[in-house]
Amino acid sequence: MTLKYKHLYWIFTLGVALIFDQIFWEKPFGINFFITVLLALLAGLIPTWLEKIHIPWTSYLLLIPSLFFAVMTILRTEPLTNLLNGVLTLTAMILFVITLRHGHWYEFRLQDHLVNFVKFFFNTVVGGVLFFTKTTSHPAVLSAEDQAEAEGSQPAENSENKSFFKKVLPYLRGLLLALPILLVLALLLAAADPVFNDRLQNLLSAFQLENLGETLFRAVYILVIAYSLLSAVYFGLAKSKEWDQAFAGKPALKAFLGSIEAFIVLIAVNALFLVFVILQFNYLFGGRENVNLGSYTYAEYARRGFFELLAVAIISLILFYVLSLVTKRGTKTTRWVFSGLGLSLVALVAIILASAYTRLQLYELAYGFTRLRTLAHLFMIGVGLLLAAVAVLELTRRMERTALVLIFFIVGFGVTLNLLNVDRFIVRQNAQRAILPPQADAENTLDTDYLFSLSYDAIPPLIELFTDPDTPQTLQDELGGVLACRLATLDLPEHIPFTSYHHARARAVDLLQGQAQNLAA
Repeated sequence: MTLKYKHLYWIFTLGVALIFDQIFWEKPFGINFFITVLLALLAGLIPTWLEKIHIPWTSYLLLIPSLFFAVMTILRTEPLTNLLNGVLTLTAMILFVITLRHGHWYEFRLQDHLVNFVKFFFNTVVGGVLFFTKTTSHPAVLSAEDQAEAEGSQPAENSENKSFFKKVLPYLRGLLLALPILLVLALLLAAADPVFNDRLQNLLSAFQLENLGETLFRAVYILVIAYSLLSAVYFGLAKSKEWDQAFAGKPALKAFLGSIEAFIVLIAVNALFLVFVILQFNYLFGGRENVNLGSYTYAEYARRGFFELLAVAIISLILFYVLSLVTKRGTKTTRWVFSGLGLSLVALVAIILASAYTRLQLYELAYGFTRLRTLAHLFMIGVGLLLAAVAVLELTRRMERTALVLIFFIVGFGVTLNLLNVDRFIVRQNAQRAILPPQADAENTLDTDYLFSLSYDAIPPLIELFTDPDTPQTLQDELGGVLACRLATLDLPEHIPFTSYHHARARAVDLLQGQAQNLAA
């Protein structure tokens, strides 16, 4: 592969790694993550645009979730939300690289995604080496010495197969020539300006013997990051076009399981779920009085099993998808019987999911919201929508589109989580619950310890409720205690660089400090 601007790729990726070190090392998390993501994308895209390599518009669509979730890390401080934001940002970027040249990510099946992600991560080990050995520079940017060799008596292939060390030798010679010149000029400038001298001394202090271990560690991870980015660039340029030939038109998996065997599995699972659903109607959907039958109280019954039921729903979806891939369905009758059993399974799983959702609601009414319960709540709604989508795919014979549906499900879940603002939602719901009359087997007390443990996202709603004249005085005092403790335990560096600016954190701190006088009591 011939690249006219080959040198820009490795220079830009090394620059991104160096900037990452400067804006992250011993500095608070903030806008630095978004800056790194943006620079990493530009480091690969700018030389590619200069090379006039075509990138389909469908590939560019993947930059939308990448940048959205990267921006949301500046607006949210709740740790689970930000963890998901980071994972989805990096996943969307990897998928962008994998499908850079063909843009057919929307046609991928689950197997295609799995195979390509494995290939991508394997490429991170060898991709950087392959970039230098499997790509050549355009003659227009070769040095005079290299051009003379290319035009000489040696065959062209010998010029293309020059060793890596010979290619970088001109750069090493340039650095050796520049270092003594830089040293002399830097010393003169340091003598001329005390501020510059102080900054130079700070820079040189990093190379003192006591900082040698830290310097070496930072140098190693800078090189690892640069190498990984260069490997990703190589995969996107050289390997991302292979999907069309490797996967297009091929079946996802050859069917090998007989229809009778699949029918028995589906009938058995459906029978089990049907028995469970009948019990759910008698005990859970039948009203509060039915839950007290036997030895279980209302609260004990509510707190049991909603995560297990959610796991059952997910496993059932996976089972149905796998059976749809491996089951032989040669006749029309076989196809309709399989679809009927599959849709029955989906319907029963939907009822089980409704049971889990109801249990979780009962538990939240009795004991309030937490992050885990809120995430489970949202996830159940998402899985319910996923069930409906799977039913449509089975009816339309388009189960190979399951991967695309999953992508929309995951992105939609991430967007919903960010727009909901989990910690704000918890504050609002738990404060509202504390005002209502107590439920059976539970007291509507406000868990102030838990509110104190929430992130900066919880500060604005806490202050809104604290300053709201309609808030009951008892609740207002409890909220004021939480806010006073948060104000007293603020521990922020005196100077935060602009690369560590975080909007949610800055807003919360300003609001707390603005209420300092009211919180003095």
